[in-house]
Amino acid sequence: MSAKGISFIGRPRALCALAPAFLLCACERHAGGRSDAALPPAAIEARFSSVDVASLRGATLVNEGGADAGEVRTSASAEPARASADDAMRVVRFPWRPPGGSAEAYAMEDIEDQHRIVLPAGSAKGGAYPVLVAFHGQPKRGDAPRNYAFAAKVIDTATRAMKGSDVRPVVVILPVFRYFGTNWPQFDVDAFRGEVERRLAELGIESNGYYIVGHSGAAGCGGDGMNRAHRMRPTAVGFFDTCLGPGWRDEVQRLRAARVPTLLMHSLETAAFSPRQATEYLPTFDFGRAYGPAGLSPAACPTELPSARLRDQPYRCSADERGITRGLIVDSGEGEEGHNALVPIALEYFLKQYVGKR
Repeated sequence: MSAKGISFIGRPRALCALAPAFLLCACERHAGGRSDAALPPAAIEARFSSVDVASLRGATLVNEGGADAGEVRTSASAEPARASADDAMRVVRFPWRPPGGSAEAYAMEDIEDQHRIVLPAGSAKGGAYPVLVAFHGQPKRGDAPRNYAFAAKVIDTATRAMKGSDVRPVVVILPVFRYFGTNWPQFDVDAFRGEVERRLAELGIESNGYYIVGHSGAAGCGGDGMNRAHRMRPTAVGFFDTCLGPGWRDEVQRLRAARVPTLLMHSLETAAFSPRQATEYLPTFDFGRAYGPAGLSPAACPTELPSARLRDQPYRCSADERGITRGLIVDSGEGEEGHNALVPIALEYFLKQYVGKR
């Protein structure tokens, strides 16, 4: 990776304490690079329009032109921008630190490093929309959220899906943290949902279901985040090439017990698996070794499949006996590039299958 290559994920470099059964908790991970095919945040946010200042309390619009035009900011000296066009998305940035969370991990003095709410094109006061909360994976130690590639991929994929006829308008929530040794440290997902609800109410927007997804270190490699997804009372959850540690396995089982439809989509990620794999991204890894103990068995593949082909292995399609949890092993390529490439593949499929048109 070049010195400028920034990522939202990484790999384990040391093992933690032994966990029950076949799993280990992952520790420090290295940073990956931004995919050449991914749009940079500036290229996507340049399309966003401004929000009506009257619709917000305690927030001000900055219309600086260029990539950041139309984002909601907290600068007291900002001048109001013009109202948005119906065909443009809108971005609200906001600072928030979980109760007990470290100031270092959630440093957000600069608005470019804050959490984001992305409102769909045509959204208006009084509207009710599905809410997609997308957790990025492990960033490079000490890097700033403005540089993470994950947000751009999520926004671009959701935008394309909503422009088609398969997915209804969705509000996208993009929380962030900085990595200093722990993934999503003390991130209280229940409190975060409360904060999102409060801010959506200020915008005159209602939620009609929470859909939680995450990639790589978002689950299974220690910390909170998606390891506590059930506390957000989700409608459906998607784990995209996440770590295979006990946090992931336990959360999959909790979600199944709560009858929350859950999609597991993996390609190369073997982090936190015990015994540890010699290769970080192993395309030949038999995911049945992780999916089986998580309660899944090989099953007939669904009629509709992701845009990428499935890997040829027994657990290429799997499910629990009630079909609440479903797994797909997708061939998104090799190495770190393939690991990152799974994000748009998995998200597009999740949006179509779990959010859909309703």
